[in-house]
Amino acid sequence: MIDEAALQYAYDNDQIYALQLEIGDQCFQGCIYCYMNALEEVHNTLSDQDIRIILEDAATLNIKAIEWLGGEPLLRESVFDHMAFASKLGMRNNVWTGGLPLSNASIRKNVAELAKNGLIAFHVSSINPAIYEILHPERPENDLNTIISSIQKLLDSGYPADQMLNSVTFTGLQSADDLIETIDYFEQKYRIKTSLNVYHTYLRPGTPATELAKFIPDDKNVRKVYERYSKQWGTGRYPMNCVNKQYCSATVAVLCDGGVTPCATIRPKHAPNFHDNKDFKEIVYNNLDWLIIKKFKDIKNLPEDCQECDLVDECFGCRSRAFAARLGIYGKDPRCFTK
Repeated sequence: MIDEAALQYAYDNDQIYALQLEIGDQCFQGCIYCYMNALEEVHNTLSDQDIRIILEDAATLNIKAIEWLGGEPLLRESVFDHMAFASKLGMRNNVWTGGLPLSNASIRKNVAELAKNGLIAFHVSSINPAIYEILHPERPENDLNTIISSIQKLLDSGYPADQMLNSVTFTGLQSADDLIETIDYFEQKYRIKTSLNVYHTYLRPGTPATELAKFIPDDKNVRKVYERYSKQWGTGRYPMNCVNKQYCSATVAVLCDGGVTPCATIRPKHAPNFHDNKDFKEIVYNNLDWLIIKKFKDIKNLPEDCQECDLVDECFGCRSRAFAARLGIYGKDPRCFTK
């Protein structure tokens, strides 16, 4: 759920609309392409008091939404206390879960209540059991059914389908037709739309190039998937990102190690860190232009191809994909198939 007017206002006035908040480093869903695999080690260093301070500062900054991330955010025992506090401060809760914890009735009930004005996003990369196993090779074969059953129970309890998303990453390990089948399944059976991104080149440091290449889908298949994706959102074309540039620019992230970055999938080693002074507001003020990617609000600063694209009013390419490809956050999006 997005307050489009508030989002546009934040974008136009160099403000922050949403905060991505990583509250855990653990996840047991076993997605072999997850960006968390880029880290040598993952440490959750945000205490409950740290999270409370960040939420208080977020409210002071007039942030409207908290994107609860992990790892798997629902594995943190105190997550619902924090979500309740965010609600009390006037912010909506958007929960990004792998989906497996939703099989617990108590967790499902709490998520539905505390995200009643927000969003619940789950992650089913493929509804084909054989493909799902390839993407989650160390997990029990029943995981797929567990997530789908939990989704059905959420809907049966009255949680609105239009406040749910299937958040997926398209990799070279599945065909375009398989991902399209997955998009069709959730839209046609449950009226749930899909949030889609194309694989970021994140694997553990030292991964051979030949191993990395298999995760990257080719342009032909990316184009085919995005043609279907655009229809889902009722447009002829849609930026090939998980969000438009307005949301991307008006969002910041606090990582589980305290790093403050423009996006949870942009993880520079020397990003400003909350632990340095415990003042999230000050970090935002001191690094605002970088955090909101202000340079790209001026179309003349975009890569040349982007300046001429007819999606330029809503897209400046995925900054995370550019960063992952070692082009910097202002580089050309390497997965974009448009010219």
